[in-house]
Amino acid sequence: MNSKEIGSASLSTHQDADLLDPRTRDTIIAAANGIAERTGIRIDEIACEADRLTIQVDGPTLMAIGLLAELRRSTDHWHVQKFGSHLWMTGPDDDRDFPMDDHE
Repeated sequence: MNSKEIGSASLSTHQDADLLDPRTRDTIIAAANGIAERTGIRIDEIACEADRLTIQVDGPTLMAIGLLAELRRSTDHWHVQKFGSHLWMTGPDDDRDFPMDDHE
């Protein structure tokens, strides 16, 4: 009998972000599905709460973490450009500084 490995990982939102906003939530879910499709990852579940996104993938936890790392990078940049604030929680050593205009 084969046991299927399910990996899970989460991202916490920045205090100024809200994943329950339908436009933001739909954009994040579409981006996650697009990354998964391009990389051959099968997403089993995506759960959005106001302050957290959790995904489960068909594979190891490291695969879920990798998908979320790319999702964090691309959607945080989008959120800063669109709303002027970060989407995801930053750590103490996070020095992200996105310009408000890509042409700067």
